Amino acid sequence: MRRGITLLILLFGILISMNNKINFAQSKTTHIPEEAIRLRIIANSNDPKDQEIKLKVRDEVLNTISPLVKDIDDPYEARIIIYNSLDQLETAIDKVLSDNDEDINYYVNYGTTYFPDKVYQDKLYPAGKYESVYIVLGEGRGDNWWCVLFPPLCLIDLATNNGEYPTEGTDVEYSFLIVEKIKEILGYK
Repeated sequence: MRRGITLLILLFGILISMNNKINFAQSKTTHIPEEAIRLRIIANSNDPKDQEIKLKVRDEVLNTISPLVKDIDDPYEARIIIYNSLDQLETAIDKVLSDNDEDINYYVNYGTTYFPDKVYQDKLYPAGKYESVYIVLGEGRGDNWWCVLFPPLCLIDLATNNGEYPTEGTDVEYSFLIVEKIKEILGYK
């Protein structure tokens, strides 16, 4: 009897997993427009201080670029503005590093960069080479932060979160998949 129940639970779990993978792949895969320009910032390391510096650089870079691209609809114009703003971005990074007494090298690149699969706002963006502003702090061995700079999805995130970007650990709600599926089947929300 116990063996049958265990087998039934295992089968149920496998079916739920397969269903979710299929639904995730079908409903959340999206095509990135050719004109999309990403922003990717890679921290020196995963040390908390390096991660904090990465987020401060992110904030300063976006505060620098936001006023320049927020009302732009033309991808060609956005490319020109972003390319011509690279010196301003370097100045913004220098300011953050100086204000935080950090003596690390960095580089800023604008071009085509490889990105692994990324999930952004419940959409799966497939791995590939994408046009981006690419900032590497120090040795670039830490976790990265990224968003879509054009069309200005980063800026929409900023506006909808009272000037703050979502960070790890904010508004995380945990639940068990099996419990959620049972609630769904029984009609509980």
